[in-house]
Amino acid sequence: MDGNNSDKANKDNTLKSPLTIAISKNTKILALFAIACTLAVSLVSELTKDRIKVQEQQQLLRTLHSIIEPSRYDNDIANDCIMMSAPELGSNKVKTAYIARKAGEVVAVAITSTAPQGYNGNIDFIMAINNDGSVSGVRVLKHQETPGLGDKIEIRKSDWIKSFTGKRILSENDRRWAVSKDSGMFDQFTGATITPRAVVKGVKSTLNYFNQHKGSLIPRPNACGEALSTSTTKSISPISEAANEQ
Repeated sequence: MDGNNSDKANKDNTLKSPLTIAISKNTKILALFAIACTLAVSLVSELTKDRIKVQEQQQLLRTLHSIIEPSRYDNDIANDCIMMSAPELGSNKVKTAYIARKAGEVVAVAITSTAPQGYNGNIDFIMAINNDGSVSGVRVLKHQETPGLGDKIEIRKSDWIKSFTGKRILSENDRRWAVSKDSGMFDQFTGATITPRAVVKGVKSTLNYFNQHKGSLIPRPNACGEALSTSTTKSISPISEAANEQ
């Protein structure tokens, strides 16, 4: 009886052995494949890291060039910045302000900010303010507004955002800074008033904040990373506003 049980056990082990070997082999293959994939992804990421950084820098310069004419400054504006955080800038997140200088003198500052009361949430934008307190330009960076209605705040959809250029605030409570429906000087969109109203309010708040605090903001030390090499910076030619709109 014991002999029969022993033979059966040996037979079961013999039958299981090829299956066990196959599973073990496949497990090792999968593990090696996973390791190879991880290494490949890491290698690609490392190889493209610098290229992505340069592309991001180029996009930033395109945006800055569209709101501050490049001939107005001679510094590396994308790498000359300060950081700030204030409720007037629409959120608790730290915002960046890029400084345009000519012969060392500040001629304009481009501030990232947020209009928090859009129809579908926050509207992130960047606005350039001249040294005399007037608006040099505004561009929307990110939003979730309704396509065909609220998205007219985008420069590629409408020229509406250009209506801020050259405007200034006469007083902290300047009532002209509102949409037409609220007796202001800015048009609203047909079927969409909430979106332009939010942007006007956000731009006004940001402009007021900067005009009131620029004396303490501008002297702050540079908060940007290392500047691009001269050759890289020069290879990025100034892009006209028309090109940026395409």
